[in-house]
Amino acid sequence: MTERLRAVDSLINSAFLNLKGEAGSGTLGHLFRDIESRPTFDDPEQLLETLDRFAIGACVVSIMEPDHAAWVGEAHRRFPRKVLPAMIVDPTLGMDEVRKVVAYHEQYNVRCLRMPPFRYTLPPTDRAYWPFYVKAIELGIAVSMNAGMPGPRRPGWVQDPRYFDEVAYHFPELHLIMTHCAQPWTDVAIATMVHWDNVFMSTTSVSPRYWPEPFVQAINTRCREKMMFGTEFPTITWDRARDELDELGIREQVQPLYYAENARRIYRWDFDVD
Repeated sequence: MTERLRAVDSLINSAFLNLKGEAGSGTLGHLFRDIESRPTFDDPEQLLETLDRFAIGACVVSIMEPDHAAWVGEAHRRFPRKVLPAMIVDPTLGMDEVRKVVAYHEQYNVRCLRMPPFRYTLPPTDRAYWPFYVKAIELGIAVSMNAGMPGPRRPGWVQDPRYFDEVAYHFPELHLIMTHCAQPWTDVAIATMVHWDNVFMSTTSVSPRYWPEPFVQAINTRCREKMMFGTEFPTITWDRARDELDELGIREQVQPLYYAENARRIYRWDFDVD
């Protein structure tokens, strides 16, 4: 096997800090029955050493709970080009949550807002999200939202990628990242990325072996500058992701874009993958 290109994992979930608790079988156990056995990391060095074994040199880590913020923030402080903070946001909390975004951006250098629509049963076009789109543009950071049927057993219609079309129209300066591969609406997701310059995809949470052929073709062709490697670990393990991607036939000339260069441009951050 040829040497793997070094990568940026464009989304890791800070739930690895408490896998034995709320992040376990109550939410995703029906899909990932061994999720509670995933490794945890006491310090950033352990995380980076593990990533390095799979030729992953940098990552985006989403702060999923308030008590995870200090760990992720410290990891970024010590390794600013290796660990980039994102944060989960509840748009239904209004201005208090907007103020929290500003505080986390200033204190931890959060560079991406995570708003999974299934959590709120609100599609991305709902007006509750709009102050956060505006604030993200003001701060020069990205917004990341799940697209496709959710893993937790919640209504999935709110994550139909067609809703991103209107958001992209109203907020052309916003870097809008779809995650979770948009199944079963992958054709709509691909068309939306082709239609709008500011819509992208982090290919997380669905094992590559289950990606439909048109999705892989889009990575290789029309969406080669739109798609980013990602796992949302602990849902997908790094060994599985890299092994299965090796079998997919991502074109050699596209691999630098998919594994690292697109993440640098989309997150507006100079990741160090070496």
